[in-house]
Amino acid sequence: MNGIHHERGFTLPELLVSLAVVSILTVGTGNMLARFIQENRMAAEVNTFVTTLHVARSEAVKRNGRVVLCPSRDGKTCGNSMDWNTGWLLFRSNDRERNRDEALLQSGNPLQPAITMHSSNQRKRIVYQQDGSAGGTNSSFTFCDRRGLAKPRVICLSNTGRPRLSLTRCNGKPVDCA
Repeated sequence: MNGIHHERGFTLPELLVSLAVVSILTVGTGNMLARFIQENRMAAEVNTFVTTLHVARSEAVKRNGRVVLCPSRDGKTCGNSMDWNTGWLLFRSNDRERNRDEALLQSGNPLQPAITMHSSNQRKRIVYQQDGSAGGTNSSFTFCDRRGLAKPRVICLSNTGRPRLSLTRCNGKPVDCA
């Protein structure tokens, strides 16, 4: 050998610049990933509730009777609150309350952490009639992300019983999650 020996590696400034670039990319990608995950969680919660509304409507028509959707903390009885975040019940009923002899058609789990849902007109019950109408007035259910990572979404429920998804309030105005 001729005695020439080449060292391979990084100098300290090269290593520091490389680490700075990697950390900047990691922070940017991490925030995008958190936003992506929360958007998917929000979409899953909204889709679950819309599906429940569709099931309620179709069950009322199929069973030719009233079907009630109400918030529930314990998964067995309707609560006397408007807190839909803790879960809900879907059942057939003549008196808008779940009695022991009335079969539970479906129950919803509490919403995922950081996601909230509230009703525009403080609805404690959605009662579907045998013709598929949702009885009462038009309503909306607003889903918000407490951390602000996911866009808010609104389910507009007409008194005909048809749910519609929106990124604005039902009247077209921006959603306020404050």
